[in-house]
Amino acid sequence: MEFAPTIDLSPAFEGSNSDRLEIAKRIDSACRSTGFFIAVGHGVDPKLLEDVINSSRDFFHLPVSEKSKVAPPGPNHFRGYLGLDTTALASTLEIETPPDLCESFNVSRFDDPVLRSKLQQPGAEAVFCENLWPEEPVELRPAYEAYFAKMENLCAEILKLMAIALDLEENWFEDKFDNPTSLLMSNWYPPVDGEVPSGQLRRGEHTDYGAFTIVAPEQIPGLQITVNDQWVDVDLVEDGYVINIGDLMARWTNDRWTSTLHRVVLPDDPSHRKRDRISIPFFFQPTYTAEIKTIPTTLTEKKETSYEPVISGEWITAKSMSMLE
Repeated sequence: MEFAPTIDLSPAFEGSNSDRLEIAKRIDSACRSTGFFIAVGHGVDPKLLEDVINSSRDFFHLPVSEKSKVAPPGPNHFRGYLGLDTTALASTLEIETPPDLCESFNVSRFDDPVLRSKLQQPGAEAVFCENLWPEEPVELRPAYEAYFAKMENLCAEILKLMAIALDLEENWFEDKFDNPTSLLMSNWYPPVDGEVPSGQLRRGEHTDYGAFTIVAPEQIPGLQITVNDQWVDVDLVEDGYVINIGDLMARWTNDRWTSTLHRVVLPDDPSHRKRDRISIPFFFQPTYTAEIKTIPTTLTEKKETSYEPVISGEWITAKSMSMLE
């Protein structure tokens, strides 16, 4: 059984309306079961991802004193470098674990001061803050900006297919994502040689908070999801992007689609444990002020709405704060 089926998106991007409908049906099936699928035929130039991974690795290999120059300056700042012992994703579920064995660096799309001032919301300064770009490596910023733009375009196209899958007009989601609060992150998992604390994970179990996430993992095992209360491995597919549904989309679809628990474990194979690993998630998130209210096509006589409406940015901000120790 494929817990995260591989879906070739190219017919939807290049083919007929019937091709788009067929791919939309496959997406719907995957999102109903585990909320995970692996996308190939996505049209992303492998060089874009290679540049992000290489510049990220160069950054994470710098001394901590250098990386810390772009650490968040305060508790309500979400951008920049987060070192070891600073996050524990399982805490978002009130599960106590050792801090995640992971360093990360993240950026948003709000470097433009005019855009920031236009979109700023009271009490949400951390969401719209300017990015903290490191001086070294010099290749990092252009690589991230190019990849970020490509991911936004890809997500917009996938969102159209998701609308079709939900029996909506293709552009139904468009005004809810006119100024998305999306986030590009690099996760660096250092090599491990020797004993680790009991319960140690590279990333603790969690669900994602937004609409959906596109993850580009290196070809090293570790990502797991829950199926029937059991942890199972997600297959590694060459040039495949792992896409998973987030909490807001689950709410939006009245749980027709699933936001599934996932984590990153230390591989059993010593040769894999002794290698560092990088993953590049892109968290596609609605406009801050978008109201997440049950989509009408997911309501039935037997399935009334399960959720009160929430504001996208308020929900995501509260969840983000809970993972920081």
